[in-house]
Amino acid sequence: MFTGIIEQTGKIQKIDGNRFTVSHGFAEKIEVGESIALSGTCVTVLSANEEAFTVEIMAESRDRTTFANAHVGDTLNLERSAIIGARNSGHFVTGHIDEAGKILKISKVGDYRLLRISFSPANARFVVEKGSVAIDGISLTVSKGGEDWLEVALISHTWSVTNLSQKKVGDIVNLEFDILGKYILNAKR
Repeated sequence: MFTGIIEQTGKIQKIDGNRFTVSHGFAEKIEVGESIALSGTCVTVLSANEEAFTVEIMAESRDRTTFANAHVGDTLNLERSAIIGARNSGHFVTGHIDEAGKILKISKVGDYRLLRISFSPANARFVVEKGSVAIDGISLTVSKGGEDWLEVALISHTWSVTNLSQKKVGDIVNLEFDILGKYILNAKR
């Protein structure tokens, strides 16, 4: 479980089949077997040292995420798993990506940015104005939504400390819709 509050960014150093090696700057030792969210995708650490860690991302996960088209040098948002009992400044993020969406528009409005992102109409029921969404692992609030798009507003801090500042129109991002909303909709079946 994660919170969607990005701790830092890292870069893909190596891709070897399903194995991805990612640089990091965590002071605390990364342990083999721990979960880390890479741009919102929950992965398990296979090996680690003070500068990088290696994970495996299976084909099904790659097909649903931005990792289907990942390259060495790509910048990823990094978040270590939540500590139960600690403050959660984001929302409940599982790291199980629903789909990859395309950035349709990036607008600067005053000191913040608006991002409009497309998604498949099948997931429209999970998008609620003022509800939560994780975009590349970042806990954000939906400011507006349509049948196949949503908009979020990013404060300058979020823009500057995540990989979104490097994105442009047409780029793909990982989307995880709010787990609580999914449970509620499933209970109504």
